[in-house]
Amino acid sequence: MFCVRSDRTAFTAALCAGLACCTFAASARADRETGGASTPTKIPKNVAPAGYGTPGKRSIVAASTAVVGKRVIVRGTMPGAARRRVYLQRLDPKRGWRNVARARVRSTKRLLIRWKPQRSGRTSLRVVLRRRVGAAGTAPVANINVYRPARATLFGPGLFGRQTFCGQRLTPDLLGVAHRRLACGTLVAILHNRREIVVPVVDRGPFHAGFDWDLTQGTADLLGFEGTGDIGYVRAVD
Repeated sequence: MFCVRSDRTAFTAALCAGLACCTFAASARADRETGGASTPTKIPKNVAPAGYGTPGKRSIVAASTAVVGKRVIVRGTMPGAARRRVYLQRLDPKRGWRNVARARVRSTKRLLIRWKPQRSGRTSLRVVLRRRVGAAGTAPVANINVYRPARATLFGPGLFGRQTFCGQRLTPDLLGVAHRRLACGTLVAILHNRREIVVPVVDRGPFHAGFDWDLTQGTADLLGFEGTGDIGYVRAVD
């Protein structure tokens, strides 16, 4: 699942109980005339001086996007729990809430927990006082999109006008990616340069060792991608 918003940099969102968030599928249902490609999204940087949520209420704040194996910082407020141990839990689709990290609430009733995600996709997080799973009551939940890291290249210049493996005419504006195995039309969410976009597979490639994806010129331009570089990716679910 994938969340599309306007204006992205290091977006952090304080999410309390009952706050809804969009999903990867929202992007996957983008304009079919573009093959399912979405408008590129920038996520705004958190400009609050503390960024811990609403004072006097239980809340958590986390970046809306993360990359597998890279640290995620979760902040929050936990009234009445100064100096007590708290647990960060991740929602497993099959096993329910699982403990993934722990920390102690500060004397200011604020908390900070560091965690490295190991799986890609849509992930829900919450912070609870008790280690026992299921004892959280109405703990607020934060939802983040976790991407897998990959290396990508750019293709298009010198090839414009030719037909792609999937039957499209390659132009400077065509939105899509090339992959060695994924079926034509498979929607993929790409993260780069503090931007994210959902685009379809339109061609085969890359054919350079050490690279996993080729971005069309149109996709690269919208993401601010130049030549070769690191991206995050995850399949979008319609």
